[in-house]
Amino acid sequence: MSIFDKTRVWCLPGDLKEEQLKLFQPVAKQEGAIPAELTAVSSNEKCKNRIYHTAMIASIRNEMKKISQFISIPYVVFLTGKEGVILELVSSSPDLQADMLQAGMGVGVSLGGQYSGLNAVSLAMEMNCIGVVRGEEHSNIVFKGWNCVCAPLQRDGKVYGYVDISFNKNEQIEFAIPFVQQMAENISEKWMEQHPEMQQYRLEASFQEFRLTAREQDVSRLWLMEKSALHIANELGISEGTVRNMVKNIYSKMRVNDRWQFTKKLAH
Repeated sequence: MSIFDKTRVWCLPGDLKEEQLKLFQPVAKQEGAIPAELTAVSSNEKCKNRIYHTAMIASIRNEMKKISQFISIPYVVFLTGKEGVILELVSSSPDLQADMLQAGMGVGVSLGGQYSGLNAVSLAMEMNCIGVVRGEEHSNIVFKGWNCVCAPLQRDGKVYGYVDISFNKNEQIEFAIPFVQQMAENISEKWMEQHPEMQQYRLEASFQEFRLTAREQDVSRLWLMEKSALHIANELGISEGTVRNMVKNIYSKMRVNDRWQFTKKLAH
């Protein structure tokens, strides 16, 4: 029995409804740059995207360093943002990397359906699950010689990007589905969480969510580092009693009762 005959948690082009197929008809020609409408976001959103993208790129590089030695066939890995725009491209060889770039598949190119037609990334974007597209099923001639599997990068129920592995269409595709799924989980849950800028951004976002004042944020950072009230008082030039009162206010705003709950809530 083939893996495609079993109950599956991924999607194939055949799963698309007739009205969905219209979404994979390219209507815009790309010139190697990020489509203008995908950059029309607020400055805050741009800052957020930059931080997430930086963490994602560092994550995929770390992940590929770790696992590339276990992949015995030629491959290309695409990392995209949530809109499908390529952020990073990792190949098994410099020659393959050069071939992809020459074919127009480089950083800043959109793999979204309206730009690149049907491919594993655009399928995953539409179906919100792992997308599997084989050889001739692709719209873009660049991919017709490849089998491609793409998984969403998800965290806290949100999709932040996609990771795709592509390889020769004559190779078995079954191995790639759990492989890409595990790679996506590693990037989302481990590598990204270890990125310093990502950690700082998530902490700042939590402070805003709980409406902590600037001084409460200063205290929270040190309290999170398990510093004592006396140490924080000396560090910030305030009294120890003031620190303890502020910790109580912070706990009240965050609806926690102790430092363990405080730390756990900020870690989410």
